[in-house]
Amino acid sequence: MNAWLVGAIACCIALPVGVLLRRKLLTAAHRREDEVDTPPRAHLWVVVVLPVVALLVGHALADAHDPVVAAAYCLSLPLLAALTAIDLDVHRLPDALTFRLAPVAVVIAAVASVSTGHWFALLRAVVAGAVLGAAYLLLLLVSRGGAGLGLGDVKLALGLGTLLGWFSWSTVLSGTFAGFILGGLWAAGLLITRRATRHSYIAFGPFMIGGTVLALLAS
Repeated sequence: MNAWLVGAIACCIALPVGVLLRRKLLTAAHRREDEVDTPPRAHLWVVVVLPVVALLVGHALADAHDPVVAAAYCLSLPLLAALTAIDLDVHRLPDALTFRLAPVAVVIAAVASVSTGHWFALLRAVVAGAVLGAAYLLLLLVSRGGAGLGLGDVKLALGLGTLLGWFSWSTVLSGTFAGFILGGLWAAGLLITRRATRHSYIAFGPFMIGGTVLALLAS
């Protein structure tokens, strides 16, 4: 099957999913009692970004691997979009979603291995998830101020490491470094424009996910 056709199908499926996800986000059901007074967000970007990313990821993975791998990984995108939107909204990554991402990532890696016959890649994916989660936890514990990380970021790393680990260790490293580079550039921009200070808290989950998506596109 043509890789662009796979991407187009993923895009068409992602569009109504993005609309439904935005409607769910607008209910603010993810907010706690102490977060209800936070200014509301429109979350319009979800309806645009999710289909575009599905198109690009679907094409890239179908071109480099096969349609089954592409379809399996595209299934993770709505969950990643929800985590991004919630972290941007309330600077928190809900356990209900981060704990769900890890087993979903294992299933996706398993489907990819069944499709390609690369069973060692499945083992590497599971190990990579544990290693990346442990690395984030260590960084949180030993860095001054936790390096701006929270436990939600550590839990998110488990799933992201598994998704990236199926491809290679270099994909895990590139996705991780890309997340830190994106976050650093954003923080620098906020400091330069004086929209934040060195003590301001910046949601890091979206940059971790952005780095993961970039690594998938390059995998």
